[in-house]
Amino acid sequence: MVDTRPVRIRRPHVLHGFVVLAVLVQLGFAAAFLVDAAETNTTYDALANHRVAVHGQQVACSAIVGGRLRYVMAVICRVDYTYAGVSYTAEIPRGEPATFYVDPVNTAYRMNEVSFEKGPTETVGDLVIASLLVFGALAVTIVHLEHLRARRHGRAPTTE
Repeated sequence: MVDTRPVRIRRPHVLHGFVVLAVLVQLGFAAAFLVDAAETNTTYDALANHRVAVHGQQVACSAIVGGRLRYVMAVICRVDYTYAGVSYTAEIPRGEPATFYVDPVNTAYRMNEVSFEKGPTETVGDLVIASLLVFGALAVTIVHLEHLRARRHGRAPTTE
């Protein structure tokens, strides 16, 4: 026999749903940052072993303008370069060298000179943000569980 009574969505249901959603979003973003860090490391490692320097040609630049006074926040330039008969396009800040490194074994591994010179340290930011997101998800979960435990025992949660 199927229960056909309508389900009342009460405040605790909404709160539990919000907590679950917040934790899943934080963990999803953390996973995305970890994947990005891994891909950057893979590209860097491949290029560190063998690379070919290719010089690009600046095609066009665009200014990112902001604020009430319309000041220029950044200028991004499009650069085209060719390796082994295949053309590639990249966007870099104006003033950066238009040199790119390509892995001759696997041309899917490409990186501009400035990013390559910084080395795998570019992944540090990804790892820090991923760690903060995981700890944030853990904190939200712990605070929520403590709140539920306190409500079950009939007392207000402490903030000590």
